Amino acid sequence: MLSGNQLVITGVPEFGQLAENVSVDLEGRPNQLLLIQEAGSRAQKSVVFSTISTYDIDDNHPLWPIIEKEMGVNGYYWYTVFTKITVIDHSDPENPQVVHELYLEGSYQTSRKVGSSVHMFTYSWIEVDGLKYWPDLPDNYYGDPDNSLRDQLWNKAISEAIAYNDQLIESLTLQDLVPRIFLVVPDGIVAHDFTAQGCSNVVIAEDGMSRGFTSIVSFEALGDVFTFEADHVVSNWSIIYASSDTVLLAEPADDWWWYWNNDEYEEATNIHRFDNTAAGTLKYSGSGRVKGTVLDQFSLSAYEGIIRVATTTDQWNRWWVSAPPPSKNHLYTLAGDDTLEVVGQLEGIAIGERIWSARFIQDRGYLVTAQNIDPLWTIDLSDPENPTIMGELKVPGVSTYVHPLEDEHLLTIGFGGDEQGIDDSIKVSLFDVSDFANPRREDLLTLFAAEGDDWSSWGTSEALYEHKAFQYWAPKKLLAVPLSAHRYTMNEFDYGYEYVNKLVLVSVDTTSGLSTYGEVDHSDFYNSSPSDYWCYQDIRRSIFMGDYIYAISDRGVTSSNLLSMTLAASILLPGSSCELYWDGIEVR
Repeated sequence: MLSGNQLVITGVPEFGQLAENVSVDLEGRPNQLLLIQEAGSRAQKSVVFSTISTYDIDDNHPLWPIIEKEMGVNGYYWYTVFTKITVIDHSDPENPQVVHELYLEGSYQTSRKVGSSVHMFTYSWIEVDGLKYWPDLPDNYYGDPDNSLRDQLWNKAISEAIAYNDQLIESLTLQDLVPRIFLVVPDGIVAHDFTAQGCSNVVIAEDGMSRGFTSIVSFEALGDVFTFEADHVVSNWSIIYASSDTVLLAEPADDWWWYWNNDEYEEATNIHRFDNTAAGTLKYSGSGRVKGTVLDQFSLSAYEGIIRVATTTDQWNRWWVSAPPPSKNHLYTLAGDDTLEVVGQLEGIAIGERIWSARFIQDRGYLVTAQNIDPLWTIDLSDPENPTIMGELKVPGVSTYVHPLEDEHLLTIGFGGDEQGIDDSIKVSLFDVSDFANPRREDLLTLFAAEGDDWSSWGTSEALYEHKAFQYWAPKKLLAVPLSAHRYTMNEFDYGYEYVNKLVLVSVDTTSGLSTYGEVDHSDFYNSSPSDYWCYQDIRRSIFMGDYIYAISDRGVTSSNLLSMTLAASILLPGSSCELYWDGIEVR
């Protein structure tokens, strides 16, 4: 587990038990953890990704000579964050060892593992020191009322700024632009230059307008020798999809502000495809473009050589236009060996609505669109050149995540609503899609974190937007969903917040429907003092083990018996440090 700035390893001698913690200190702010294990052996490693600000690096850090040099040349360091990869070997779980450390310029996006191969994605802006973003206007420009003279001064200053920028950019080398990678070695660090062979590992759309890089670092995690490669896509901020053989990057063809006051602007998304079947590497295999913007990774799919993409257009509500076009939703299929060409399409789905969730399962697709009412669309993709809408079900509310069950049912989580619109109540729904042309909702269950007017609305759940917090365990037919709420408390002696942090278990039965099975409460981890303020008070993840459910939050781990719903074991975690300055008092 990641807790605070530590990797924490907790033994489970038997289901329901918890052993003492072993921890490894991590640099920076950890973002994500991948567990890599070799089949049939005890070889086991963790790969942790963390964010490090250059402002937190002192003169004892191995990167300091690089930063100090940049500061001396440019007056500041143009990359403000690094992403660090830390590989930890815990084949002996009681004696974990850091075996590899690597720094990459840029902000962490996400990572994926396929077997023992790891692919990490970061994003970094192309910042050029000294570039002029505004013309140098003379003093008489501001005081001269003559519009024609002001125009002349403005145009002259613009031309001079462009000429200056052109000369500055012309003097740059590829190495000045591409993010750098630094590997920690016993004697310090080694900088890796990925520009020696020119642009062979850099991809950009023919009409690319981006000023940023999506960088992909790929490596084999279990090898004793740490070798890696890097690929770069000149792109806007991308959405990442990965399967066992394909990686997709979906990036807006233009920057997010490009539509602003541009009536002729047509939203489009570039799809870049990589093959990840070779261990520890990616191979670029073509790009294509579709109309609209992509919501998340579940709006993308690769199946039997066909790429499927669900998009939305005109969701920005161009208020400066007297009659802005309504939003529309689309589904495209793409194929090709060296490029990605659109081979099939469904356009104009649910006019006036936008996509809230999507899911592709083999040759079937599911879209949830909504404005006030939540239509569930079922789409036949068996013929990629002719995707066909098979069914539509309109129900109040909206689903934000769709989870397939094994017997032609869907389990979803989202918000409730009525004919007037969507509210903030948290709903779990069970859909029957066995008759693909006539989907129906079998049951609906409202989840409450806490009830009462003084609690924060209906509460919230990370499962609404993070599928890893949505834990369905088919052998038990149980769904675990974290819920939380808070309220302000104050009396004559103290003040602060009171929290409800729990894991709700839902029984999922395709015959009898949905029902609340039980709950695990972590509130006491955070309510020990009413003046405490916690940044990460929610239960983040859960694991089913035998007849037990393990709940993990920032401050602790609990094991509860599923038969009796009683606490079996509990341990404290170091947790994150959240500072609150109130009347000069620091609370941690």
